[in-house]
Amino acid sequence: MLMSLTSDLLFTYLRNMFYAAPDAELDYDKLEEDFILFGKGLVYFAHCVNQYLEFADALARGDLGAKVPPPENELAAPLKTIHANLKHLTWQSQQVAKGDYKQRVDYMGEFADAFNTMVEQLADRQNKLEHEIDISRARAEAMEQNNLLLSNLINHTPDQIFVVSLESYGVLLANDSAEIEMRSDADYIKNVIGSLSENQLLSSSYYSDIKLTRNSDERFLSVSSYRIEWHREKAVVLVVKDVSDERRQLEELEDFAYHDPLTRAYNRFYGMLTLNDWIESKKRFSLVFVDLDNLKFINDKFGHREGDEYITRVSCHLQTYSPDVMVSRLGGDEYMMLIPNSGNNEVNERMESIQLAIQNDEHQKGRDFYYSISIGIVFVDETNELQASELLSMADERMYDQKRARKKEKSIK
Repeated sequence: MLMSLTSDLLFTYLRNMFYAAPDAELDYDKLEEDFILFGKGLVYFAHCVNQYLEFADALARGDLGAKVPPPENELAAPLKTIHANLKHLTWQSQQVAKGDYKQRVDYMGEFADAFNTMVEQLADRQNKLEHEIDISRARAEAMEQNNLLLSNLINHTPDQIFVVSLESYGVLLANDSAEIEMRSDADYIKNVIGSLSENQLLSSSYYSDIKLTRNSDERFLSVSSYRIEWHREKAVVLVVKDVSDERRQLEELEDFAYHDPLTRAYNRFYGMLTLNDWIESKKRFSLVFVDLDNLKFINDKFGHREGDEYITRVSCHLQTYSPDVMVSRLGGDEYMMLIPNSGNNEVNERMESIQLAIQNDEHQKGRDFYYSISIGIVFVDETNELQASELLSMADERMYDQKRARKKEKSIK
């Protein structure tokens, strides 16, 4: 009879351990004496299993800050290894975000191959873009500073050459290219001189970039000036070159390097560059981490075209906050917003309004999916001592808190 009671107690405890863990209790005094030690071992085993399950659940949610089971819990050893690998992978990803493209992953199989390939491609793309920008900039500088006075005075040079009196600012000499320009715009040389300071005109030699606007048409000019004496009159030689095409080409390259090609929002590289700059300059701002809900579901069920539409529409909504706000796409379904000189209430209210606008976006109406975002907000001021990666991690964790809270709210309903 006692043996039967012991068996029932142990079985009941084992069953409760799996299906009602908080209520699982075992009264050792009711066990047969030979089974008391076994019962204690079973309780300890249950404790280890519960630690294992809690830690596994935290990892499944992406909570890398969860409490790690103690060393004596051998059951959790594989999970601890996974946890350590994930934390190191997170650190490596943060290093890549800072521009360290030497990071490599040598574990996790196919994911490691994909991660390493991505980092290599980012490094290669960045190097190519920087190389092209350097070439264009060097070419522009070479064109803007070409030719000394004597070679530029050749009448058929495409550069515009003016000899201007420093007393009357009248034109004493102009080559053919300069004459053509003055005939098309009577105020041309007056506007060029007006764009230069007195110090620039009086320097023995000087180089400057200027911008002229006429009838809403913008032109970029490189101007080299050289002090001379012209027939016993103090004068300056202005060698003017139109570099509008080169400047626009350079701006297009910079635009490509700093913007996300799908959404035209800023990309991760420029976003992190700006975040670090604001931190270093002790600027007061709010960092908002934005995550798109259910993007994988939409991609898998309705195709990546719908997923791209989702990503693009969210980007448009985020950029309605204010022209002063910088919106950058950090990754597939993640955005970062940097909001200058903002207060808690203002940011919370505006972001709630944007969340509501996204939920009511016209494109999703009549379709079997819905749009929504989860956000995490961190307020930064001049007293901040945290690095960019730490602020992002804090905002990311707050975003997951909101995501978990909303899921819990839905499950209750």
